[in-house]
Amino acid sequence: MVRYVKVIVKNNSQYTDNLFTYKVPDFLQDEICLGHRVLVPFGKGNKPIEAYVFKIMHNNDEGVDTKDIYDILDERPILKREDLELIHWMKNRYLCTYMDCINLIIPKGYKLNNYKLITLHPSLKGIDMYELYDLSEKLSLNKKFIFQKVLDNKGTIKLDKLVDKRIEYSVEVAEDEEIYQIKDKKTLKRKVADNLNSLLYKMKEESLIDLKWEYKSIKNEIKICYVSLKMEYVDMMFYIKESKIRLGDKQKQVLEFLKNNEDVEINDLVDLLKASKSSINSLKDKNLIEFKYEDYYRKTKSNFNYQNKEVVLNEEQNNAIDKITSEMFNSEKKPYMIHGVTGSGKTEVYMEVIDYALKQGLDSIVLVPEISLTPQTIARFKNRFKDIVGVFHSRLSEGEKHDVFREIKKGNIRILIGARSAIFAPFNSLGVVIVDEFHESSYKSDKNPKFSTLEVGRYLVNKRDITLVLGSATPSVEEYYRAKTGEYELIELKNRANNKPLPKIEVVDMKDELKCGNRSFLSNKLRLQIEEEIKNNNQVILFLNRRGYSSFVSCRECGYVFKCKNCDISLTYHKKQNIGKCHYCGYEQSIPKTCPECESKYVKAFGMGTEKIEEEIKHIFEGVRVLRLDKDTTSQKHELENILNKFQNREADILIGTQMISKGLDFKHVTLVGILSADMMLNFPDFKSFENTFQLVTQVSGRAGRSEKEGKVILQTYDSQSSVIKRIVDYDFEGFYEDEIKIRKLFNYTPFNNMLSVVVSGKNEFMVKKNITNLYNNIVYLLKERGIQDFDFILGPNPCSIAKINLNYRWQILFKDDNIEINLLKGIIKYICITKRDVVFDKDINISIDINPNSIL
Repeated sequence: MVRYVKVIVKNNSQYTDNLFTYKVPDFLQDEICLGHRVLVPFGKGNKPIEAYVFKIMHNNDEGVDTKDIYDILDERPILKREDLELIHWMKNRYLCTYMDCINLIIPKGYKLNNYKLITLHPSLKGIDMYELYDLSEKLSLNKKFIFQKVLDNKGTIKLDKLVDKRIEYSVEVAEDEEIYQIKDKKTLKRKVADNLNSLLYKMKEESLIDLKWEYKSIKNEIKICYVSLKMEYVDMMFYIKESKIRLGDKQKQVLEFLKNNEDVEINDLVDLLKASKSSINSLKDKNLIEFKYEDYYRKTKSNFNYQNKEVVLNEEQNNAIDKITSEMFNSEKKPYMIHGVTGSGKTEVYMEVIDYALKQGLDSIVLVPEISLTPQTIARFKNRFKDIVGVFHSRLSEGEKHDVFREIKKGNIRILIGARSAIFAPFNSLGVVIVDEFHESSYKSDKNPKFSTLEVGRYLVNKRDITLVLGSATPSVEEYYRAKTGEYELIELKNRANNKPLPKIEVVDMKDELKCGNRSFLSNKLRLQIEEEIKNNNQVILFLNRRGYSSFVSCRECGYVFKCKNCDISLTYHKKQNIGKCHYCGYEQSIPKTCPECESKYVKAFGMGTEKIEEEIKHIFEGVRVLRLDKDTTSQKHELENILNKFQNREADILIGTQMISKGLDFKHVTLVGILSADMMLNFPDFKSFENTFQLVTQVSGRAGRSEKEGKVILQTYDSQSSVIKRIVDYDFEGFYEDEIKIRKLFNYTPFNNMLSVVVSGKNEFMVKKNITNLYNNIVYLLKERGIQDFDFILGPNPCSIAKINLNYRWQILFKDDNIEINLLKGIIKYICITKRDVVFDKDINISIDINPNSIL
């Protein structure tokens, strides 16, 4: 028989990041299971709080007094045993809390409203009102106020309501002016509640009142009410006559309507017959009609129109499909990496693999880098697999997310397309996980837990025997290294699905353009090519990975640069609104015509962004229809689909965009892609800048010539002799990989070593520096205790490259597991930053720990 459980309470504090032991009351002994969501008393006040059962025990080995669980909140466990194992693994891997991991896995839309009730003490329940009011007159002023409010509310009042009454009263009598100067309502209510609580507990000890917690568990679910007749119409008319039931005209209309229409939605009855819900409810009370409630699932709608193509698979595609499906039930199988050139038909391979899995009774997850950027992919899957395809991403409402998880558990959704968090969807028969464009940085979370989707995928292969398929035209260096060393099964698609050649890439050296007097952002070659393509009724894509109008605004007289007041970066100029905008924290500032430093009128925007390109293109090519696709033009819901629909329907000749245009787009009339500045990415201060440039330029280039018409790419650069540019021109991924892996090995970068980043941030720069120095000294001390004297693997502490973001100063220490065991290093960092946080760090300091970060800026 179950006696005790260990639970994780739903609280984001690190102080509660432990397993707590509770006793299971007799009435729950046969009900409780691993993974159940339960309600437990927590803290001195025994506040009801949600918790998750992680362990079931027959004895309390700790020998400490335990509290009883209040209740089980759901009929079935919300977490499976394998979910609990995954949570334990992620917590240790990514140095985060249990709740960080649980929040990824549990369905959204579950809420618990708990509230404190103040009631009359049981010993006073039999006393009449006159005696109670006499008793209140003998109390101090504050106690009298509380006691009388309880009496005025029939012996029971919620703490929140009592707080509101106290605020109203105190404002009326101008009492405690210092507290009531607080303008923030939440702060004010919390302060008043704190003051009242101490008084309430004294009154409880004096047997004047009693305090207890009550709760209400809420699920964000919608039910549809259907109305039908309770009996046959003839029988009902006899029943009405015999029972002498009186009916209004509207009620008679409702019954007549239901005679010919079964299961009518109640709101339709109201709209069609103009009947009130009260009159319909009255019919139910008279036993003439019955209500039936059914689940309603909120669906996301896509406005993108996709035309089906007749697809004939080529030999490479069929070989890839056969390889993956033939080994689907082989317990020794490895993850598969499909390295296929852009346009090689990887999506068709995915769909065939999924189709096979469905026939075996298995479900599938398809992960895409950013769901809002891949409407074509979603449309293709829905066209083929219809209603069993679901979509899950961060832009869904909480209710929509909740319904997706409900439909998965009910078996209505068998294929889920989503961003990285979709990998945690609660499928019972998961067979396939596909990670499309797996090289993208968005597969690494930048919030706790800072997990890698690929690492989680590999964990699932080992623990749940799923088939993991990674696909990309430009694999990341570290993952391709895994394929080369045999950790992955490498499948190559070397040819385009339509057997057309990859678009030819032509490099234009912009230094030569300057020598010829061309200072425009467009080379003469690209300008002439755009004119020719538009003349031939083709479409053009222009790529620049920077939104806004200009990179920064500066005074040419004194050199003043308009900077973000919250971050250590310059403001990006947006001409349409005449504002400088920070793309890190969102701060905005109107740009004046004169310099705020020297009052000079020589204030000018420098550099270029997509907004400026759009303006210039419209000026250069009169009458040409232009669309722009970036974060600024797609901030409204469905704007992305609208822009893509317009371009697909040939309502525009030129599409200008950032990296948003590099993923999953397939336009058959695009014959020219212009890369306006490859150097912008190439010279980024990050050890992955060459890799990112190769990937992004290759992906964007692949948007050209995807149908019958051949494509062409013009790449503008000031460094035409760069080895990366030469590899891009030849589509030579193997050559690029060999160049890059040598550099990685030389400097001990991933995949040869792990890197661990600890960023300390806070509002006070001196405090941040002091705390990160404390961190460094403590790490060095503990390492010396273990006999380690060489600390070359520690880089820092130093200010981050972007030293301030959103008013927080940032300092960083980087660690490489070079000549040190990574688990030892993680253990020491966890001990200092989590276990002993209160001892080492000041209260107002933030600590961010990241294993193998995407960026160290």
